[in-house]
Amino acid sequence: MSNDLNQEPVSSLIGKSSRVYSTGEMITEDYLPERVNIELSKSGEIVRIWMG
Repeated sequence: MSNDLNQEPVSSLIGKSSRVYSTGEMITEDYLPERVNIELSKSGEIVRIWMG
């Protein structure tokens, strides 16, 4: 099972804990299944949204 949200509606993310970071930044390796992770490019565009 993938943690990527390719098929989920954006509304499924509302109210969840989140972490926003830029590509290449160091992030913790802790796994929180309900956390939304949003990866941004250096220019601020969304690269990836995933759970965990």
